Amino acid sequence: MKRTAEGGFTLVELVFGAVIMALMVGSIGTLFIDNLHTVTLAKARSIGLGIANEKMEALRDLPYDSLATQGGAIYPPGVLPDTETVTRDNYKFNIRTEINYVDDAYDGYITCPCASGPAAGKPKDLYPYDYKKAQITVTLASSGTVVSTLTTDMAGKAAETSSSTGILSITVLDSTGNPVPNANVTIVNTVPNPDVNIATTTDNNGLVIIPKLPPDANNKYQITASLPGYSTDRTIPDPAGSTTAVQLNPNVIAQQITSVTLKIDRISTLYIHAIDTAGSIIPNLNITTTSTKKVELTPTKYKYPTPNTTYATTDASGNITLSGMEWDTYSFAVPSGYYIVAVSPYAPVALAANSSTTTTVTVSTSSAWPRVTTSTPLTQQTGTSSFSIKLTGVNLSSGTSVKLKQSGQSDITATGCVSSSNSTILTCNLSLTGAATGAWDIAATVSGNTVTQLGGINVTP
Repeated sequence: MKRTAEGGFTLVELVFGAVIMALMVGSIGTLFIDNLHTVTLAKARSIGLGIANEKMEALRDLPYDSLATQGGAIYPPGVLPDTETVTRDNYKFNIRTEINYVDDAYDGYITCPCASGPAAGKPKDLYPYDYKKAQITVTLASSGTVVSTLTTDMAGKAAETSSSTGILSITVLDSTGNPVPNANVTIVNTVPNPDVNIATTTDNNGLVIIPKLPPDANNKYQITASLPGYSTDRTIPDPAGSTTAVQLNPNVIAQQITSVTLKIDRISTLYIHAIDTAGSIIPNLNITTTSTKKVELTPTKYKYPTPNTTYATTDASGNITLSGMEWDTYSFAVPSGYYIVAVSPYAPVALAANSSTTTTVTVSTSSAWPRVTTSTPLTQQTGTSSFSIKLTGVNLSSGTSVKLKQSGQSDITATGCVSSSNSTILTCNLSLTGAATGAWDIAATVSGNTVTQLGGINVTP
C-alpha cells in the first residue's frame, strides 16, 4: 500500500513562528504605550495651559506695586508664592511664578555688558526698572516635564522716577572671564524692614540688577553666587579688628549703582599620592592642602581648606581624593617630623576648572634630605649642546650631583654644579645632544641622599 505525505510543522518552524509572534506583540505593546504616553502628555499640557492662564489673569488683576513674589528679585517682597503645587484631574502640577524688573534697551542701559549697547543717541539709564516681566511655568510633579510656559510684560501707570533707594548690579563670571547665565544669586540683608531676602538668577550676560533697595552703609548686603556642579563665591561681612575682607559685603547708596563681580566655575578633583624617597607609598599621612585664593587678610584666611577642616589622610595606597575643588593653585604641608622634598608637578599645583590633576608628594623624615621646589628652565629643546639649569630648594650644598633620568634612556649627568644662597640654589650645566623628547626626572644627590623630581624638565623637539 502506498503512503501519502502528512502535513505539519517542524520544531524549527514552530520556534521561528513563536519569535515572530513575540516581536509583533512587543512592537504593538510599545506602540500602545507610546500612544498612551502621548495622549497623557497632551492632556497634561492642556490642563497646564489652563492653569498658567488662570495664574496670569490673576496677576493682571493685581496693582502694579503688588507684582512681586515672596522670594524673588523685587524688593520689597510681595505675597505671591514663588512655587506652589495643585492637583487637577488626577494630575499633580508644580507652578513657578517669576517676576523681574526689565530695563528697556530703548532708553539706554544701567550697565552694558551687551554687544548692542544703548539705543543711538540715548543717555545712560540710571533707573533700570522700566516695567516688569512675569513668567508662569507649569511642570508635571511626577517627572518635571514642562507642560506650559506663559510670559507677559506689565507696566506701571507712572514713569520711572528717582527715589531714596539704591541699585545693586551683580555680574557672575567664570574662570576665563566669560559670563555665567542662569547662576543662582541670593542677596540678604536682615537690617531693613522687611528683610531683604532675594533669590534670583543671572541673565545671558551673567548679570542681575536689583533696584529700589534700602540704603545701607554698614556692609550688611551679603551676596552669594552658585550653580549646581560649580564652585561658590560670596561677599562677607567686615571682620572684627584689623582684619580685612577680600570680597567685602557691598554698601547700597541712595540714587547710586553699586557693582559687584563674583566668579564661579565648574568644580574639579585633585588627587594626591604620597611616597617616600625610595618610592614606597606612605599610608595614614596627614596632608594639608591650601589654596592661593584668600577670603581675609591680616591675618590671612584662605578659601581652602574650608572652616572646620584642616587636613586629609592618605589611605592604604597612599592616596587622597579631594573632590568638589575650585579652580586655583594649591600648596601642601605635612606634620612636624616630616619634610616634603618634592612635589610633582611643582607646587603650587594648578587645578583648572572642570578637570582633574594628580600630584605626587615625596616625603622624608630627615631634615638633612635635599629638597627641590622648582627648576629653571622647565622646558628645553633637544640637541641643545649646553645650557644652565637652576634648582631651588633646601640642602642643595656643594658636592650635590644632578642627573636627568627617563625610562629606557641613558642618564644625562650635569656638570659644573655650584651651590649658593645658603644651599638653597644649585646651578649646573647640561647638554641635551641626542636626548629623547618628553618628560625627564631630575635626581639631585648629596651625601648619598637622593631627591627625585618626577617630570622635572620637559625636552621638546
